[in-house]
Amino acid sequence: MLTDYHLHLQPDGPEARAADTERWDAVGGPRSLAWIARYVEAARARAVGEIAITEHVHRFREVRDWHPNAWWRGEATEDLTAHCRALGDAREAGLPVLIGIEMDWIPGREDDIRGLLASQPFDIVLGSVHWLGDLAVDHPDYPCWDSLGADATWGRYLDELAAAAASGLFDVLAHPDLPKVFGTPMPPGLTARRDEVVAAIAESGVAIECSSAGLRKPCRALYPDPEWLLAFRRAGVPVTLASDAHRPEDVARDYATAVAALRGAGYETITRFEAREPTQVAIRWA
Repeated sequence: MLTDYHLHLQPDGPEARAADTERWDAVGGPRSLAWIARYVEAARARAVGEIAITEHVHRFREVRDWHPNAWWRGEATEDLTAHCRALGDAREAGLPVLIGIEMDWIPGREDDIRGLLASQPFDIVLGSVHWLGDLAVDHPDYPCWDSLGADATWGRYLDELAAAAASGLFDVLAHPDLPKVFGTPMPPGLTARRDEVVAAIAESGVAIECSSAGLRKPCRALYPDPEWLLAFRRAGVPVTLASDAHRPEDVARDYATAVAALRGAGYETITRFEAREPTQVAIRWA
């Protein structure tokens, strides 16, 4: 079986959403059964049997005050309960859709995160390190790089990734080597620290995702790189498959590369979730 456990019903940013509005308005809106069905249809066309809609938490007004960044606050406009209800309705209609969320790791907000996660019937919770304080790892308008440089950015990121794993809040760590997104690889001097973080992730029991999204980014590489993926497999870290699609046409995109990387690292199974409970299933095309 193949899955895609990292999907968004809309692109990021008001300009990108405005450009796509006609597409979902034609079928009843971005949370309509017909729009969600387009993601399912795209998945099935690529032999993927189950998907998870994991919208960014910053899209919901419940978390508007969690972060001081103006972009974050401007994005927080939707209602989380209505969103999750729409996903539940899609599943009741027979679509193989999990209720998920991509939850940012924000130090100091652990109790708030825990409370929000308990408020909805999530099947899967992705944990992402997008921010180092007020600076963004992957947003070009608020970059870490100019202020921190490569060593400090990667070093702080690895520290926060380990903290996110240890928090027990998440089921899967998304795009685990995200700082390479704009083409800045991890400095070789941090390899030992990376290996310590991999060991900490293994001890926590959280999974990591193998995401094809990086192939569509400036880095032109899977998240994580094959070397990282091998380190995770050797440490016994379970894995999910993901595309991080923000449009139906990108669902399960470049999965041949992702599946080959998983098998090359020695993975024979991927992790399925239901009500946040994991099980292992063999990696195979349907």
